[in-house]
Amino acid sequence: MRILNYVDSNELSFRIPWIGLMKELERRGTEQVLLCRPGGNMEQAARVYGVPIRTWAPVFPSAPFLNCGYPSVAREIAPDIVLTRLSSAAAIAGFWGKRLGIPTVAMLDKESKAKYFRNADHYVSCSRWIKDAMASRGIPEDRIDVVHNSIDPERYARDSVVREEFRKSLGISSDEKVFVGIGMFNPEKSFDILVRAFFAAAGRRDDIRLLLVGDGPLRPSYLKLIDKLGVSGRVVVSEGFVDDVRPWLWGADYYVMPSSKEGFGIAALEAIAAGLPMIVSNTGGLLDIVADGESCIMAEAGNADSFAKAMLTILDMDEASIGRMLSGSMSRLSYFTNEALADRMIGVYRSVLDRRLR
Repeated sequence: MRILNYVDSNELSFRIPWIGLMKELERRGTEQVLLCRPGGNMEQAARVYGVPIRTWAPVFPSAPFLNCGYPSVAREIAPDIVLTRLSSAAAIAGFWGKRLGIPTVAMLDKESKAKYFRNADHYVSCSRWIKDAMASRGIPEDRIDVVHNSIDPERYARDSVVREEFRKSLGISSDEKVFVGIGMFNPEKSFDILVRAFFAAAGRRDDIRLLLVGDGPLRPSYLKLIDKLGVSGRVVVSEGFVDDVRPWLWGADYYVMPSSKEGFGIAALEAIAAGLPMIVSNTGGLLDIVADGESCIMAEAGNADSFAKAMLTILDMDEASIGRMLSGSMSRLSYFTNEALADRMIGVYRSVLDRRLR
C-alpha cells in the first residue's frame, strides 16, 4: 500500500509527530511519500528522518482545476491513496483524484469551509469536536473517522540537566514556580487571557513566573499588555517561533492552554509527556485528551478570572494530589502514540480501498 501524504505548505508546527507516524506506518509495511512545497522546515525534517519526498507548489491553490502539474506528480508516484492535510491540498487532490481514479482521504485538523473537501472520498478528524463541527457544515458524518494526532512520548521525557541549565539561562531560581504557554499568537489561542490570569495570580504570589512561547500576529499586543500590567520582569516571551519547545517545557513546572478554540491540542500531549500538571480550557479537542480533576484542571474558556483561580489552586496542591493528576494524564498517552495511531490509520486505508473494490 503506497500512501502519498500531501500538504500544501512548507512550514508546519506538527511536522515531527506527523513524520513520526509516517515512519511507524513504514514499519507496518506501507510505503509513505511526502509531497509539500519546497524550501521549508517540512522538507528539511523529511530529509533528516529519511521520508521519501517530492516538492511541488501549485500555481493557483484556490483553483484546483488550474493546477495541471498535480496529475503528473500523482501519476509518477502512483499512490493507492492520497492523504491530505490543510484545505487547499484537500481541494487539489480531491479534484484531480476523481479524474485519476486515486481515492483521497482528507485530514480535518480545524474548522474549515466544506467546499474544500467535497471531492474527498473519506475523512479523518483529529477530534470528536472537529468531526461534529465539519458534519454540521455538510461533510457526511458516516465518512468521518476520528484518528487523533500522535506523539512520541519518549522524545519529551524530562531532561533534568537541560531543565536546570535552561532555567539558569533565564534567571529563574530553583524555588520559583514557572507556568508555560505554547502556541501561535493568534486570537484562538487566547494568550491574552493567560497574561491577565498570570497578572491576577502574581498579585497573590511573588514566587511565580510565566513563559510565553510562540509567534504570530498578536505578538505586539501581547508585549504591550505585559508592559501595561507591569509584569514584564516576571514574564519571558520567546524571541519568535521556537522549533524545539522541549527546553521550555522542561524548564517549567505547570502547563497552561487557554485556547478559546482548539481543534485537538497536540501541545497538551507534549506537556503530559514532559511530566507537567496542566490547566486547560474546557473546549474543543482538549476534551478528548484530558478530564477535569482526573488529569488536569479545566478553566472556563475566555475567562481570565477562572484561569487565575486555577493557577492559584494548582500552586496550592500537595505532591500527592499533583501525582494523582499526573498519573491520570500519563495513563492517556498510550492512546496517542505513533503505534496506536498507525493501527487506526491502516484500518481507515483498508476500508477506503475495500469500498473501491465493491
